[in-house]
Amino acid sequence: MRGDQLAALVGPHLPDDLRIRVLPFHAGMLPPLAMRAFALAIPVGAIVVFVKSAAKGLTQDHLAALRSRDARIGLDSIDTPLDQIDFDLFDFQIAASLAGQSALSERLAQLGKRGVPVELLHHHHDPRLAAIERPVDRPFRCGYVGAPGNALIPPGITYDVERIDVRYTRDFTRSLRRIAGLTLHYGVRPMPAPTASISREYKPFTKGFTAAACASNILVNREADDAVALLGEDYPFLVSATNLDSVVDGLVRAKQASPGPLWNEGLDRMRALRELVAPVTLATRLREIVDVVAP
Repeated sequence: MRGDQLAALVGPHLPDDLRIRVLPFHAGMLPPLAMRAFALAIPVGAIVVFVKSAAKGLTQDHLAALRSRDARIGLDSIDTPLDQIDFDLFDFQIAASLAGQSALSERLAQLGKRGVPVELLHHHHDPRLAAIERPVDRPFRCGYVGAPGNALIPPGITYDVERIDVRYTRDFTRSLRRIAGLTLHYGVRPMPAPTASISREYKPFTKGFTAAACASNILVNREADDAVALLGEDYPFLVSATNLDSVVDGLVRAKQASPGPLWNEGLDRMRALRELVAPVTLATRLREIVDVVAP
């Protein structure tokens, strides 16, 4: 999603002097010598961003060919724990969440690298969801999309939450219409085990953006990264993962609210959320990032 899909989304909205390309690369599978051919495929002075999977195993030897062509090199770490990032390799960082941006900035300051830019680029939803036509009056349907182990579903609402098991791209593809038909996306995650801030994952609010793409509300715990920051403290369907009664009550409240004023208030917040990852918004943000990090 942060490669081909993102490039396809923003490409038509970028100015003529800015082009985006996605090239296949995985540092753990390719020796540093292979980077020479990769480096020759990009213009001198280009900005190169490694997504988290491509950066696994990356070394200074890999980057030498790029640096010889005056490239600026960044990492889009998404939800990579900070203790797994070699900050010496990169000229800038891209965060996929507000929580991640804050954590990256704090870690760089601890390492004496306060001047390294940390730019925010929210994690978009699958663009195919927005293209699916939905009836105006949909019956209330609550569902969880993702790997089952990542959801906290109290026993009292077990049968009220439809499970759409999505672990791989193919699972999402064949589930598109089921996902788009949900009116309330379930986003309550278990509380993670206590851990040091540099070894935890900072998750982008992709479940929220996915719900917004479906013109739906989301039931989400306020402890989830970015939930309160993006939806507001008074979003009507915030619950707490530390209180199972809060989760049950939140689902009951959402069901009773649909399709009334409280429900519509939530949808207003979701429409604003959707605009944060609209193609033109992402393209504008990418242009701003380039302006900050360009050599």
